[in-house]
Amino acid sequence: MTDAQGQSHVDEVARLVGWRHGDFRPELDWEAVERELGTPLPADYKELLTRFPAGAFRGSIEVENPGQSAEELATVKRTNEQLLEIFADPDTGYLTRVSYRLFPEPGGLYPWGNNGAGGTFWWITDSADPDTWRIAYNDRDDWHEHPGPMSKIIHELLVSTGTDNILQWDMAGKPVEFTGFAGDRMISYPAP
Repeated sequence: MTDAQGQSHVDEVARLVGWRHGDFRPELDWEAVERELGTPLPADYKELLTRFPAGAFRGSIEVENPGQSAEELATVKRTNEQLLEIFADPDTGYLTRVSYRLFPEPGGLYPWGNNGAGGTFWWITDSADPDTWRIAYNDRDDWHEHPGPMSKIIHELLVSTGTDNILQWDMAGKPVEFTGFAGDRMISYPAP
């Protein structure tokens, strides 16, 4: 996805955190990942995770990378299945006051990330074209929607200087960085 000047949100995210193209290479191809997860995935998600390993943007949006390795794909699949099960349980009350359904139902929610504090990010899979999927965010108490794409949400979080972000967290003073894992080492950008 791109903005009015043709710059992709992924390029802007990489620029903001000082991430160089080529710092990471996924092991799996996206067709195999989509087949294993049972759904097509938005192009910006695949673009972002072709460039970044699993990690956290500004310590606030965590995204696992199913293309990173076979082990990571298995973890993402297991985590997503667990989230779908938890949110489907009527005792949790997550879907009590909202009209959302869960994947694989048509238009169902499918998870893609979390805030590291119990909040979850979901795609609203209400179109055959995943590039048009909107975003739903649950912060444990409430649901919020964003037109998407997910890379725009991450970009907005990185440039936020207050509570003007989907999390509604005060980002003033939080470093604009990406912290990820590549193999057994932690990588923080921008590099000191």
